[in-house]
Amino acid sequence: MAEQQEPAGAGTMAITELEHDPNTFQALFRRDRDRQAEILGGFSLQQQQEIRYKQKILTSLATFIGKDFGIPVKLNEPGEGWHWNFQENEIKVDPKDLLEKPLDYLRFVTSHEGSHRRISRAADIPQEIWRQPGFSFMANAIEDPRVNNFLVDAYPKAREQMQLAYETDAQFEAQAKKDAKDQLGFQPRFVTAGFEYIKQWFRRSRGEDVALSDDLAPEVRVVVERTLESARDAWLRYPSKQEADQGEELIRRYAQVSYEIQRDEVWPEFKKLVDADMQDQEVQELMQQVMQQGQSGEGEGQGGQGVPQDLQDKLTGGEKQELEQAMQQAQPGESLPGQGQKRAPVDLDSLSPELKQKMKDYIDSQPQPTQQQLAEMARQMLKELEDMINEQLQGKLSDDPDKKAGREVAQVQAQPAAQGERKPTHEEGQPGDRPPTPADFEETEDFRRFKDQLEHVLQKDEGEYEQNRREVLPIIDALEGDLRELFVARRANKWHSGFRTGKRIDIKKRMQEKALGISAVESKAWQKRELPQEKDYAVTLLVDLSGSMGRDGKIQETFKGAIVLAEVLNRLSINTEILGFNDRLYEYQAYGQDMSQEVRDHMGTMPREVHTERARYNDDGWALQEASERLARQKVTERFLFVLSDGAPEPSAQHTGSQYELGASVRKIMSETDQKLIGLGIGQGTDHVTNYYPNSIANINVAEMAEKLADVIREAIANYDTF
Repeated sequence: MAEQQEPAGAGTMAITELEHDPNTFQALFRRDRDRQAEILGGFSLQQQQEIRYKQKILTSLATFIGKDFGIPVKLNEPGEGWHWNFQENEIKVDPKDLLEKPLDYLRFVTSHEGSHRRISRAADIPQEIWRQPGFSFMANAIEDPRVNNFLVDAYPKAREQMQLAYETDAQFEAQAKKDAKDQLGFQPRFVTAGFEYIKQWFRRSRGEDVALSDDLAPEVRVVVERTLESARDAWLRYPSKQEADQGEELIRRYAQVSYEIQRDEVWPEFKKLVDADMQDQEVQELMQQVMQQGQSGEGEGQGGQGVPQDLQDKLTGGEKQELEQAMQQAQPGESLPGQGQKRAPVDLDSLSPELKQKMKDYIDSQPQPTQQQLAEMARQMLKELEDMINEQLQGKLSDDPDKKAGREVAQVQAQPAAQGERKPTHEEGQPGDRPPTPADFEETEDFRRFKDQLEHVLQKDEGEYEQNRREVLPIIDALEGDLRELFVARRANKWHSGFRTGKRIDIKKRMQEKALGISAVESKAWQKRELPQEKDYAVTLLVDLSGSMGRDGKIQETFKGAIVLAEVLNRLSINTEILGFNDRLYEYQAYGQDMSQEVRDHMGTMPREVHTERARYNDDGWALQEASERLARQKVTERFLFVLSDGAPEPSAQHTGSQYELGASVRKIMSETDQKLIGLGIGQGTDHVTNYYPNSIANINVAEMAEKLADVIREAIANYDTF
């Protein structure tokens, strides 16, 4: 296991030692450097060269992403994984991964850890909250997605690497659950719920709908259903790259808002699972005591391998047999030197609910000191498990607030060492040496060149889409925030009946059920707030790709507007279709299709179409009918069709005739469908748009296209009924 969270006061002891011995830091530095050399020495010369090469690349990447020239990438013990050590402010990587895993995987995980350094502020969480069993794992399960969201928005190239990384680590959840079962004897509910948050975030990141795992225990499913939207709200509270670059204040404000959502909306429900796991672990601790007494002979005369007589008196014959069988199957583990015999937990999942409840009742009947002892032992075991999983969880949030002071003092103590004894430079390449610092570079030409090179590495091979997306990212972030708040406000006031569980009861429906003899267990009178209203919308964006759009920068600015709409609607999981047209229809994103890198690359070809032979024509009427028919097939309640064009119809021979006349097509859609049709005239001299489309805006300044489209979609969704 890697770094363990220290108990209160441990950090203070380390600080005191540093204060009394000014040579301690230098000694620790040399010891760490020697250990790094030992780790490297365990590999062949060829492997060492590959490890050092990749370590250098990843150190530069971590430095750039984290905006911290004091964050080295060091070698962890082989086989012990990755983590960012907040206390020492360093990233440790598994050297075996450096040799065995693809470079894109390594880049993503390093960038992920650097992003933790950039926006995670767990030290601001009060210690009394952080130390509660289960809270740090819940925070990890939400912070991990929050950090990834920041990373892929700031550096879109990381999105492909993220897919690879999470596919590579797909077995981690199963292994963590197995470790939990081996250690505790049952599957902790809170661990399952935390992994479910991450699983659902990953689905949403790929544009997929929420689909809870089929094997969730009922009580876990209830908690996840009640808290998933709040968890999602928390992991979406992250700064944009531009905001993070403005300074610490904005970064901390975002982190604080995310924490408050977790504390107020997620934790009260999540804690119910932790409390239930605590009760099960108390039963496990009782069983351990019973088996220990049975083995030592202390329980003789009590029967049942040391089971207390007053507990046996409460059990049926079948339950006694069930209990004895479970204890017999819990074979002791191997004996380890200096550690005694490894504890063998009873498989609590194999016990009937009735038996476990009787054992819990027995614990509740014991004297207070006995109850407190079992509770403390249970708490310690759950905390050890939580720490173990946090250590293994990719990109863990491990900034135990107790460690913050120790880290800061250690950094202060490091300064005299830097002044009194020259440390090896990064270029000297000794394992474990520090990366470059601002003092090495200042704001010299070398420093600027270093930043430019890193930026180039992160942005290399960016296509047309990504280059333009970067320019309109502030508009995307602002529009997403506005629409998300709109949807959240609507959900807060809308309730639906027909559920077995919920926040409140539908009295009228329950009275009807009683009249029909329906029991409370079978009742479906509970109410829940409506699921995200984003699902009620379908939006089509139909873009004119005729030749005239290629003049005066119109297609480039319209393309940026299309990117704004595509990114925001897909972030909000609104069903979206992006189409282009001249004398044919171009499908860039179909309904139900994920916003993948493939879709983005395909959309990147949109500006080229205005320069093709087909762009001589503008088949508005036909294209509008085709788009409307596709939109009509979507099973939603509210449909929008946005048309972006700069010219009057000029149809090709195959789409001429009265059946394709634009005015007739518009009137048909307006009278025969419930679709909201909006026409946007791109550039000056597009008054004709208002002649065709009752809902329209003409003469849109080309330079304002992205912002104007954002304004229109915001207004349309906010005022759907009157638009």
